[in-house]
Amino acid sequence: MRIHSVLLAFFGAMTVAAVSVGPVEADIFFLTNGGRIEGELLNPEQRPRENYIIQLDGGVQVTLAADQVEKVVSLRPEEAEYQRIRHQYPDTVEGQWELAEWCRQKRLLAQRDVHLQRIIELDPDHVAARRALGYSQMEGKWQTTEDVMRSRGYQRYQGAWRTKQEIELLEARRQQEQIEKEWFQKINRWRGWLGTDKGELARQSIVTIKDPLAIKALVASLRAERQLGVRLLYIEALAHLGTAEAIRVLAETAMEDYDEEVRLTCLDYLCKMPPNPEVTTFFVGYLKHKDNVLVNRAAGALGRLGDRSAVGPLIDALITRHKYKVSTGSPGTISAGFGSGPGAPPGGLAVGGGPKIVIRNVMNQPVLDALVALTGQNFHFDQQAWRYWLASQRRPESIEGRRDQ
Repeated sequence: MRIHSVLLAFFGAMTVAAVSVGPVEADIFFLTNGGRIEGELLNPEQRPRENYIIQLDGGVQVTLAADQVEKVVSLRPEEAEYQRIRHQYPDTVEGQWELAEWCRQKRLLAQRDVHLQRIIELDPDHVAARRALGYSQMEGKWQTTEDVMRSRGYQRYQGAWRTKQEIELLEARRQQEQIEKEWFQKINRWRGWLGTDKGELARQSIVTIKDPLAIKALVASLRAERQLGVRLLYIEALAHLGTAEAIRVLAETAMEDYDEEVRLTCLDYLCKMPPNPEVTTFFVGYLKHKDNVLVNRAAGALGRLGDRSAVGPLIDALITRHKYKVSTGSPGTISAGFGSGPGAPPGGLAVGGGPKIVIRNVMNQPVLDALVALTGQNFHFDQQAWRYWLASQRRPESIEGRRDQ
């Protein structure tokens, strides 16, 4: 075992006694002055700890005061054995290789690398040691994978080789996720204040959020909340943010939320915002939905938004085809079947035999209402008449365009 030179002055006040020489179990004592020593602790059971009596390699005992030791790390038996035998191997290629192989068998990989490094210092072209350390012959010289990757501009990051740009993106994402996590904590805290003497502070804190990274927490809170007033508060916060993502959430909520008041409030905020083609496109997409309720809900939204670019898709959605499950009563009976959902038309008489799926055309009154609101015209459910009218609105522009040629 060894005593680091940095400790020589430190041991002036310690008790030192010679004892019989013999092998010792090793612990590492890290000292408050930055040094360390290795040896066997002879008084491990002492409580409370007043001092450390340590037997060093060679049989010397030293005593350290408790406040001189920062921490003690016990070595595994293999590590202690290594400390005892390593000086027995000569500092030659053969001796260091033999010790490196002993370390490999004992799974002391860090110690093995020390001796492999010593081998290539003694013999730079020692193939077995080079390969064990991860070197390969590339471009006429020994290089590690790390050397090659770094020469190509890659850096080791989170267990993989990445470019500087990739690392910057990953770091930015990590920081973003951390900020988003903090917003979850803040909004949860403010939610807890509602209904207390801090309620007004909480309300103001929520509705004045300006950080777009709070959107994920606001949406999660909106989905989980059951109190209408609090849900409307989160919607107000999203509307005040006004980012593309926040607007998208308002549009989705206006279509899909279970509460009518929440849906209408979202639509109110969207109607107060400047015209947005992406919002119109979003609602137009629902005009082809298999659920007739959502078709009509989207039409109502388009009618309120006032974007005339939706007229063509609305004409196509005046009459839509939907599947309905029709109950036909017990086998062998005749009964009237009716659609199973809102907006479903009545079925006709059907012979019994269990439920059946039928496809029917549905005239959508909310779609017609939206067309009337956007155009000031009313051709009822005559889609052909609507299409003729729409074409006539476009024709003057094309005629005028030809005159300019």
